[in-house]
Amino acid sequence: MDKIKFGVKLWSTDSGLIEEAEKLIKDRIFDYVELMVIPGTQIFPFQKIGVPYIIHTTSDKYGLNIADDKKEISNDNLVKKNIDWTSKLNAKYLIFHPGFGQIGAAKSFLNKMSDSRILVENMPKIGINGEAMVGCTPEEVKELMGNKFGFCLDFNHAIKASGGLNENYKDYVASFLELKPKVAHISGGILKEEKDNHLNIGEGDYDFSFFVDCIKKSKVWYITLETPRVDSHSLREDVENIKKLKRILFF
Repeated sequence: MDKIKFGVKLWSTDSGLIEEAEKLIKDRIFDYVELMVIPGTQIFPFQKIGVPYIIHTTSDKYGLNIADDKKEISNDNLVKKNIDWTSKLNAKYLIFHPGFGQIGAAKSFLNKMSDSRILVENMPKIGINGEAMVGCTPEEVKELMGNKFGFCLDFNHAIKASGGLNENYKDYVASFLELKPKVAHISGGILKEEKDNHLNIGEGDYDFSFFVDCIKKSKVWYITLETPRVDSHSLREDVENIKKLKRILFF
């Protein structure tokens, strides 16, 4: 457990937070930044600080949906930008949301790629707007990974999928561990709510001692905090949440 590295989540619109993030990493509160690339933003502010990065691809909210073959050209352009940022920031991993639509389209898109930094993230069964998400089961994620890519375990997404599939959430989360996650996303949440939500650590009714067991069993060494940030000009809430999480993990 002493090898675990903790990540703070930023969007590339958060250039005003990078100096604070750098200080928190220097102070060993966090260990890396997981950065989501938003179209229309510039990489330069993030190149100015010397911190480790993981890149999270642009989400469907901002136009990237690899499960929609009608968006192939725009998907290609957005992914090229994400790969460019991954290389220029020397990021360890590039995390993909499979999106919503057809698994065949997502699989076809990923089959064109050979970047060993890619991790496929599991999704909830339904999206915020009721979309049918791709990659909500271990079988689908494994199919998307093929023999080329790694896996990012989102605890919250797995729990939401378990509710939609009427599965015991602990058994369902545990079924993803066979995919040997390289990165995990963690937050609080409410079991009975099927749509994705992210609460502070300890809020809601998730069993965090179970998460600890999963982390130990899977030996996932990168854990990104995905908790809400009410104050968009400060990482104070992230600091409070990571301290709670570390107390749980290293009790």
